[in-house]
Amino acid sequence: MATRDADVELRHDEPNLARLNLVLAPNRTELYEWTKQLALDALGAIHITCTAPRNSLVPHGVDNDILLGLVNAAVLQGLPEDDTVRVTSRELLRLSGITPSARAYEKLRESLRRLQYTAYDVIDSWYDGSKHRWRTMSFSLIVKHSAEDNTADVTNLGQWRAQTVLAIKLDDGVIKNIRAGHILPLNFELLAKLTQPLTRNLFRTLSFQRQGSGQPVLAYSVPLSVWASHLGMHEMRPDTVMRALQPAHVELKATGFLQDVTYQGRGKSRVVHYTFGQVDATATDPEAAALLARYGVSGGRTLLLAQSHGLQAVKRAVGVLEALLRTEYRTKIRNKAGILTDILEQPHKYDILLIQAEGRQSSTPAVRHSAAQHPSDADAPVAVRDIAAAHIILMGTYDQPAERREIRDRVSALYVGGRVTTLDLIGMLGKSTAEAQAMLAHWTG
Repeated sequence: MATRDADVELRHDEPNLARLNLVLAPNRTELYEWTKQLALDALGAIHITCTAPRNSLVPHGVDNDILLGLVNAAVLQGLPEDDTVRVTSRELLRLSGITPSARAYEKLRESLRRLQYTAYDVIDSWYDGSKHRWRTMSFSLIVKHSAEDNTADVTNLGQWRAQTVLAIKLDDGVIKNIRAGHILPLNFELLAKLTQPLTRNLFRTLSFQRQGSGQPVLAYSVPLSVWASHLGMHEMRPDTVMRALQPAHVELKATGFLQDVTYQGRGKSRVVHYTFGQVDATATDPEAAALLARYGVSGGRTLLLAQSHGLQAVKRAVGVLEALLRTEYRTKIRNKAGILTDILEQPHKYDILLIQAEGRQSSTPAVRHSAAQHPSDADAPVAVRDIAAAHIILMGTYDQPAERREIRDRVSALYVGGRVTTLDLIGMLGKSTAEAQAMLAHWTG
């Protein structure tokens, strides 16, 4: 149940939560419901209605931190099959970036109630990462939660403390997206420096606009009125919104996340323009995580492997796995996720297997004599060379445009003819068109 201290250095967000901003940014609110319909980016309109139960308020302020803590607890626990996170109150506060205290435990209790009992209606704005399409969803972020004190010395019944054990079931739509590799990496070192919930909310929302589309951008502009509505600063004058955002902007510039913030225009036509600082090169690549998830690697392990090894290494490992599945070794592969993980951790071991497969493909008497002299080689895999195998190993990276497709077809023919090896094909993954053409020229020269 407990999370390891080393793991706390990792932070990931579910992109819908970051983009849609379901928790109001201000620390205080009197709202029990709100609706927003706005265009924030090129991904399409956002249409959401949020309704809290009677005599309650909608999620706001620190609730955003608690929600992010729950997402990361789920990831670190390997995305439990029952979608239920099990942590102590202290662990959840720690994952949420909140200093534990008696008051913090009481605030945590209030936050979880708001997140459980508030209903959201998201219309054509929720991205389903497993089916790659937009959906309409009605849900609560927390389905249910329970608390149990794990000590015999309970003097104040119902009062949460550090060792109180929480079981919190999250909405399955959120968990399903993370399992599909639909995640957004967050810089925890930077996040830990931010002192206010409003600043952390702004950081989380801007992080999506910075890299949520898959390619990091240098700047982002949005009408101030739209931005205020999105953050939950309802019915505020433009100058009031600017004053409210100023401390957060100062803090985000001090950390280097933002390089500059400027405003253009006046009144309701005013636009806020964000220029981002240097992009974090160590962030998890969503494509790498999605690729690992496709082969059955579990959610938490997926993110750790993607972050540790990067997209190029993941693609190469998948290429090796697919090549092995075209050999006699496939009968020994009962767990693709396990083998893929092992390939990432011990690539040389599996390169040797492929080299053995290349050597045993030939049916010449010399090869048969060698196998007879070395019985230990009898179980070595035998590579099957055909066009289909070449295309699978290349993973579609040369299917478009026509110039790359021509390279694919020529290299595939060389592969079938025995002019290039399986490892040669795998080495083409991630290469530019010019690099691939140079490799082809070398093989045919």
